[in-house]
Amino acid sequence: MSTWRVLAVPPIPGVPDVIGAVGTAADTLAGLMGTLADAIDALAAVVSLFVDPLQAIIAAVINSLQVLVDYIRALLAGGVFFYLDKGSYFAGASPDGLQGFLDRWAASFDDLGDAARPVFAEGTPVSAMIILTGAQSLPDFADFLQHLAALFGIPSLHWPEGEEPPEDFPAAIEAKLSTPPDWASKKLGEILPPMETLAQALEEAIGAFQIPETYANMLEQLAAIIRTKALALNDLATMLQDAADAIIAITESTGMYALTIDANGIQQLKDAVMLATNKPDWTPETWVAGVCLLGATADFGPVITLLGD
Repeated sequence: MSTWRVLAVPPIPGVPDVIGAVGTAADTLAGLMGTLADAIDALAAVVSLFVDPLQAIIAAVINSLQVLVDYIRALLAGGVFFYLDKGSYFAGASPDGLQGFLDRWAASFDDLGDAARPVFAEGTPVSAMIILTGAQSLPDFADFLQHLAALFGIPSLHWPEGEEPPEDFPAAIEAKLSTPPDWASKKLGEILPPMETLAQALEEAIGAFQIPETYANMLEQLAAIIRTKALALNDLATMLQDAADAIIAITESTGMYALTIDANGIQQLKDAVMLATNKPDWTPETWVAGVCLLGATADFGPVITLLGD
């Protein structure tokens, strides 16, 4: 039987070490490059003494970065069905607690007007992860939604204080011939922008570290080129630290709960979710919002790997 737990997004294997190593390497190489540029200005004849060992160090760093980038990109390319329920507040209704979310989620599989809903043959192995946040008061609910919005890149979870609920569900039903919330087919990279940002930062690191060998034969330009790289590496160290800080803030946030379910078929999945133990200690008057990520078991490995089992 599955159990609800406080969400604690684990780091991708190797990411903390590599981020720390890259930041240190960026700072160190920036210093080395500054020294090298000064040396070239002073004595062009000693360029090769610095360039050759420096290129060997950079090649090793680039190789480590590329392995990690390839790993993250493979994870982010995984397909997933994505369900977002922003909660009763956004529907202009009263809070309805955990059960309200679960009832809407279960009903979404039978919404014939939703062409994007998951449809699998009976008995197909499926996996799902539901991530929820909830609070008794609207100010607390708004705070908790910031974590959910940051993790999945959902700007519509933000609303200015005092603003009326922004979505008219009856009009949405009439326009779309479905009952919101609806499903969508996504790539994992589309719904986890912090991880996409990290991958982009690491790819920039690869570009910043590269010093083509031809530069060694361009002594008149080498000093200026290396000084530019040194400045870029200083900026890169800051950029990577900012990305790491953002991911850590999300992974350490409170107020989010997760449930992971493996089942054979949608009906078994729904039954298992309703019977899950250790439910969040929320009253029926709790404001609740959340997402569900779902896929066939064979295709869902990247999601489980990235968000934890």
